[in-house]
Order: sequence, then structure tokens, then C-alpha cells
Amino acid sequence: MQERDQRRLTRIIKRDKRATLPEVAANFKVGSSKSVTVRTIQRYIIDIGFRSRRLNHVPLLTARHKASRLAWAHQHRDWTVDDWKHFAWSYESRFQLNQADGQVRVTS
Repeated sequence: MQERDQRRLTRIIKRDKRATLPEVAANFKVGSSKSVTVRTIQRYIIDIGFRSRRLNHVPLLTARHKASRLAWAHQHRDWTVDDWKHFAWSYESRFQLNQADGQVRVTS
């Protein structure tokens, strides 16, 4: 793949960051007389420096959420270090091995 093709591939990816690899390959083939496989496109995407990452969906805070957070902070502002030692923080993590999680991924 020539440098011109790599620049074109970069433009295609930046135009639609949610496009799947087959969609990127199809868009690349539309304006080109070259026959390039999806695997070749994938290798060049990695060589160019693009990486796949999961798109974060963060719910927006409403006025009610902000008010309740502020009220919670005011209730706990005078706590000592010893008080915080008896407080349990809960974090949820999800781990999956060898299967798709159905998340939307973008290239960056």
C-alpha cells in the first residue's frame, strides 16, 4: 500500500470512527481500482497508529443529581479519617474472556 493509499485510509477512518473493519474496507475499495483484503486494511490501520477502544457512555447529571451529591458532601464534610475507614466503597467491574461484549467501539 502506497503512502497515498495510507492517507486515504486515514481520511476514511477519521470520517466515520464507528465504522467496522469491513465497512472501512468497502469504503476504501469504492474509490480505488486496487483489490485489498480486510486483513490487509486491518494491518495498515494498526501500522498507521489507530487503536480500537470502547466508547464510554456517561449519563449526564441532572439538577437533582447535583443537589443530592452536594447534600451528601455537606453531610460528610466533618468526618475524620477514622470515620472514613469504616465506610465501604463499592465498585463494580465486569470481566469477559474470549467473547464480544456488544459494546460500540471507535478508532482513535
